[in-house]
Amino acid sequence: MKEESRALQLSAWMNLGWAALGIGFGLATESTAIMLDGYFSLVGFVMALVTLRVAKLVLQPPDEHFHFGYAQFEPFLNAVKGLLMLGVSGFALAAAVTALLHGGRDVNPGLAIVYALIAMAGCLLVGAVQRRTSRRTGSPILAVDAKNWLIDGAMSAVVALAFGAAWVLGRSPRADLVPFVDPLLVIVMVIAIAFVPLGILKESLREILAFAPDPAIQADVRARVEGSLGDLPVAMREIRMMKVGRFLYVLNQIVLSPEFRPGRIGELDRVRERIAAALEGVEPTPVVDTLFTEDRRWAE
Repeated sequence: MKEESRALQLSAWMNLGWAALGIGFGLATESTAIMLDGYFSLVGFVMALVTLRVAKLVLQPPDEHFHFGYAQFEPFLNAVKGLLMLGVSGFALAAAVTALLHGGRDVNPGLAIVYALIAMAGCLLVGAVQRRTSRRTGSPILAVDAKNWLIDGAMSAVVALAFGAAWVLGRSPRADLVPFVDPLLVIVMVIAIAFVPLGILKESLREILAFAPDPAIQADVRARVEGSLGDLPVAMREIRMMKVGRFLYVLNQIVLSPEFRPGRIGELDRVRERIAAALEGVEPTPVVDTLFTEDRRWAE
C-alpha cells in the first residue's frame, strides 16, 4: 500500500536524522545514554530500509519459491528488530556498569537537556503519526514501528528529567554525584525498555511457529463459520487458524453426514462463498480454505 510505504519512508529518514542528532549530542556531552538513543535510531534506519522491501513482498502473490506467499517475512523481520534492540541494550548495560565501577562519567547536563527535549517532541510526534497510519492500514510492521517511536519519546522525557536533576546536583553540595547520573540512567533505560523488544520477540515467534490467534479472534471466526453452514448436514467440523503478520489463515474441514446427496457440488461452492462472506471484516485479513469430506480421517 502506498500509505504504508510513505509511512515507512518517513520512519527511515527520521531515524537517520535522529541517529545523527543522538550520536552528535552524545559525543558533545560524553553521555552514553544519549549515544544509546542514537544507536537505537541507527538500527531503526537500517531496519526501516529492510522493512520497505518486506512490506512490498508480503502483498505479492505466491510464486514457485514460496507457494504460500511471503506473509512469514513480516514476523521474521519483527523478530530481528527485537533481537537487535536487545543486543544494543546489552552492550549499553555492560558499558554503564563498567562506568559505575570506575567512578562514573562526566557529562554536560545542559546540552543533554536540550537534546532530550528535542528528541522527546520529535519521537512522540512521529510515533503518533505512525500509530494512526497503522490503525488505518492494519499494518503490523507500522504498529511495531509506532510502538518503538513512542517508547523512544517516553525515554527521552526520562533523560530530560534525569539530566535536569544532574544540573541541579551540580549546583549543590552533592556535585560529586553528577558523574553517576549518566551510567545509572542507562541502566534504568535498559531495564525499563527491555519489555518492548521481549514482547516484540515473543509475538513474532508465536507467528513464526504458527501459534493459534487470540481466543477472542478464534471465537469470532468459529461463530461466523457456524452461522454460515445453514442447513447443510454436517457430522463434524474442524476449524483451524494461525496468524502470520497481517493475515489470518483459516482452514475449515467439514465432514458431511451420509444423507448428503452426491452431485451437489454447486451447493458446496455456495457454502464456501457464504463462509468467505461471513469472515469479511475480520482482523487481521482472513485467507480461507474450506474442504468437504465424508470421511472423518481427513479432518482429524
